[in-house]
Amino acid sequence: MLLGKGKSSHVFRIGGGQIIKVFHAAVSEEMIQREMAAATLAAAHDLPTAAPARRTAVDGLPALIYPEVTGTPLAATIRKYPYRASALLGEMAELLAAIHDRRVSGLRTVNSVIETDINYGPAPAALKQAACAYLATLPLPDHLLHGDFHIDNIIIRDGRPVILDWAKAAIGHPAADMVRAEMLMRFGEGPADPVTALWRDWAAGRLGRAYRQHSGLHREQLSLWRPVVALAWLRARPSVRDRAFHAYLNRALARAGLPRFVPV
Repeated sequence: MLLGKGKSSHVFRIGGGQIIKVFHAAVSEEMIQREMAAATLAAAHDLPTAAPARRTAVDGLPALIYPEVTGTPLAATIRKYPYRASALLGEMAELLAAIHDRRVSGLRTVNSVIETDINYGPAPAALKQAACAYLATLPLPDHLLHGDFHIDNIIIRDGRPVILDWAKAAIGHPAADMVRAEMLMRFGEGPADPVTALWRDWAAGRLGRAYRQHSGLHREQLSLWRPVVALAWLRARPSVRDRAFHAYLNRALARAGLPRFVPV
């Protein structure tokens, strides 16, 4: 039974309390191995997630078998119970802070991911050079980062959030991961009509406030990472609320003393 389709895979229920995630042919071996390693690490550190049971193949395509996490996607829960949105976003923030509390090794660094995405993105050469020099001044601790923390990757099971899909995981500073979560909430795929845009901005603000409370990070730490995380996202971000996103990016660049990005 098909459960869902994504950019990189299809997910099927196979019975016995298990699902199989079948990757598309274009998905790199590195990405599959990273998902296996990160999900296994997260489960071993007692985070609410699912670790892969084993790797296999379906019609020549690589696949991972997972225990099935039954529940309701967080996005659907918020749509059904909008009056619970604030509390659910608070629980989402608490989960992200818990992920960042784990220190691990063996994954790529978020700094290297950001640098690569900036260099392959659409920014002019002078901005790329300045941004990479700025990135080199930022710290590189060994906190676990999810890399794709948004409401469609969270399941509510027995009233509590469970995080899935570790394919973009890395190690590094928690602020980088929180800034990306903020951008995904405000400018990621999904509805962008004026009313929904207002809700998305509110939700990002609620998530940020709750995250700072649970993590102990300050606004200034998030501001340090915002210009390079946002600039890196230009490489592959969906075309959603472009004008608002470019304003967000340029405010962050200005605060860091970096050149302005002018869309072509």
